[in-house]
Amino acid sequence: MKNKKIVVISLLVLVLGFVFATYAFKSSESKKVENIVQNDAGAPYTRAHSPKFGENKKGVVVVEFVDPQCGPCGQFHPIIKKMYKENYEDISLVIRYLPNHQNSRFAVKLLEAARLQGKYTEALDAVFSNQDKWAETNNPKPELLWTFISQIDGIDIEKIKVDIKKPIFDEMMDIDSNDSRTLGVRGTPTIFVNGKKLEVLSYRTLSELVESEIYK
Repeated sequence: MKNKKIVVISLLVLVLGFVFATYAFKSSESKKVENIVQNDAGAPYTRAHSPKFGENKKGVVVVEFVDPQCGPCGQFHPIIKKMYKENYEDISLVIRYLPNHQNSRFAVKLLEAARLQGKYTEALDAVFSNQDKWAETNNPKPELLWTFISQIDGIDIEKIKVDIKKPIFDEMMDIDSNDSRTLGVRGTPTIFVNGKKLEVLSYRTLSELVESEIYK
């Protein structure tokens, strides 16, 4: 009888230990996101967790809401790259996520896992340049993304497989989606330049809006 009590008590201790560890982990992840939110002076346009590029000498912030599986996002990607190349000293380019398609969240997680290795722009290029192969509407093949990401020079694909499971990536996407609703963003790509929405998606209109903010 005494041994039985010891076994029961031991099981209770193990269960309580597991519950506490789970709670502590979730609490830790929540605090990370909470800190991100509290430190975001540019919200809802920008967030501390968002990929950012550029020297921003002129204080011009270009925010793009994207969906990796969105066809127009893939088509507009070279235009964004060209505009950035021409103005990177004067602007900051900020990427936000609005994952509306079936495999978008998976693609975002791959992008963010690659960012942890300093390979974000390479991963973004790989995702968009191969969009016709993995993101076809009637026959999507998201598993092909592993192949495209693994071809990036210097990438550690085994680390990607571990990092992709980080819960904070889902938290980040949820924050971005909430911000998109606040800003009235309904589709992708949607671009803001210092809070001004780009009404027509073209290289000319984007360049004109960016330059009007740089030289005003």
